[in-house]
Amino acid sequence: MRKMIRHVAGEAGIESTSLEPISAHGLGAGFITEACKQGIDDESIMGHSRRKDVSTMRRHVRRAKIVSGSVAGKLGL
Repeated sequence: MRKMIRHVAGEAGIESTSLEPISAHGLGAGFITEACKQGIDDESIMGHSRRKDVSTMRRHVRRAKIVSGSVAGKLGL
């Protein structure tokens, strides 16, 4: 699966680096992070990503990428 994901990403012009590797886990975490950024409720995200526990699902959220919803982000910092 790893080779397929990297091949498809490469075809789309997305390159994997050692700092930002492309992986199935990364795609899942990216999906969950983006869904949270868009304000999708936890239950819907959990249902789509087949997570059974909210704390497990929340561990996949990339906090650094949710600046827009933070207090600092709302202040434009």
